[in-house]
Amino acid sequence: MKKYFLAAGLVFLSVIAFASKVEDRGKAWLDEQKDPPGVNVTGTWTAEDWGALQLTQTEGSRDVTGKGGKYELVGAVSGKRLFLIFHIDGNVKFCATLNSDADNNVLSGTYSYRVTRLRFGHGLCQDKSYRMQMVKK
Repeated sequence: MKKYFLAAGLVFLSVIAFASKVEDRGKAWLDEQKDPPGVNVTGTWTAEDWGALQLTQTEGSRDVTGKGGKYELVGAVSGKRLFLIFHIDGNVKFCATLNSDADNNVLSGTYSYRVTRLRFGHGLCQDKSYRMQMVKK
């Protein structure tokens, strides 16, 4: 029984140690997106399963910040694509990559869970992704 608790504790600690942080792996992922911004995503957006998401992008800047439910949001606009990180207390929970429509009223793409030691993968988030669509209010 003692070995079981020791093994469980080690797994838990290794998952925590591997947690992706916004200030390191998250920032590196956003910095890879180098195109100048082709859209401005400031405003309130709604997304199924996510509810209302409030985004702010300073005019002419690539950087995006915001809030959605219990998540803080940080991202970058590269061309007409939004790269978005959902985090809690700086710990990455999800990544999203969304493309803007012609009118900049709909962002469509995918989101995925962050990579952990229990779910192997390379980079910030897992390869398996789920559809996501955000509509501007």
